Amino acid sequence: MNEIKCTIIQDVLPLYIDEVVSQDTKEMVDEHLRHCHICQQEYDSMKQNLYLPVEKPSPLFNTISKKFRKKKVVISIVSVLVTAIILTGAFSYVFHYKTVIPYSESLIKIETHDDNQLVSRYFGESYAGFNGTHPLPLEIDGEKKNVSFIYYTKTIADSPTRKLINNENSLNEQEYTFNLPESEKIDAVYYVDFDVEKIAREDSWDSLLKRAVLIWEK
Repeated sequence: MNEIKCTIIQDVLPLYIDEVVSQDTKEMVDEHLRHCHICQQEYDSMKQNLYLPVEKPSPLFNTISKKFRKKKVVISIVSVLVTAIILTGAFSYVFHYKTVIPYSESLIKIETHDDNQLVSRYFGESYAGFNGTHPLPLEIDGEKKNVSFIYYTKTIADSPTRKLINNENSLNEQEYTFNLPESEKIDAVYYVDFDVEKIAREDSWDSLLKRAVLIWEK
């Protein structure tokens, strides 16, 4: 058998180490390594230093990756802001947006106490605020009278629907009392919602009187 040169063996050593050579070549290298100290050292050195190079991401991949990360951060920030705006709006609507409580004889009554003090009493489950005016001189059916306008408001949090929020089975009826200012001057009390600034700009107390409900008269 002809002796195989060391250069040939060393050329095939990487394939031999990776175990991708044929059986005949493997046996040939095995036989040679048993008798050649130089090739054996080369084999040991190759086997110790053998490693797979780590592929570095391409510049294009890095650019796409950075843009994707930035996009995710922007989307996260926008999502947080939108959620905060929605929650703030919902909170404001539930606790601050007021609607007028429709007039009902069973809910709102005007009573006269000592010293001609007029008192407005509200009985019910829904309540957020009371609005009233001082006596205003208006002409009604050709007669001048001092008129006071009042109305009550509610929010969702202060209405019967709050039991859905607070998980209440029932709400006890409550009573709210308000003294009307300058009661001794008042000839009539009307129930109607009003906006003082709007009346001053566009409307008038006389036009407001047309849609108001008379709830007390001297």
